[in-house]
Amino acid sequence: MTSLSLTSAFARYGAKLANPQWAVSAINSDGELVVSCWKHYLKGGNGKLIYKDSLSRWAGNAAGNNLLREHLTKAISDNLPVWLVIARTDATDIVDSGQDASQAAKTFGVREDLVGKVVTFDGDHFEIEFVRDSAV
Repeated sequence: MTSLSLTSAFARYGAKLANPQWAVSAINSDGELVVSCWKHYLKGGNGKLIYKDSLSRWAGNAAGNNLLREHLTKAISDNLPVWLVIARTDATDIVDSGQDASQAAKTFGVREDLVGKVVTFDGDHFEIEFVRDSAV
């Protein structure tokens, strides 16, 4: 997977971030959700990649948190496909503690062969399942 900037990774899916300093999700030009997910939170099994996280864990990014909440709600209500941007960092302790990870060194990549669906979202905890896109 090629290392990209965050904005370039979102652009691969036709999406533009509201603000690259804090946004982690966007709706692309086709009306689909694009979301950045931490690699170390992605778990594989049964032909799927599953991402589980909670908004309450991220105390350091209120604006990005609020926008992602809006996007997850829209994805559930409108049954939107979800496209994956993978964020990698060696500072997993910062991420895991919910601190502001904006200053942590990160790289980004995409998995254009996968498409996801928000399978649960209770306003805080969410789960997105990614499977191989049959159109690829």
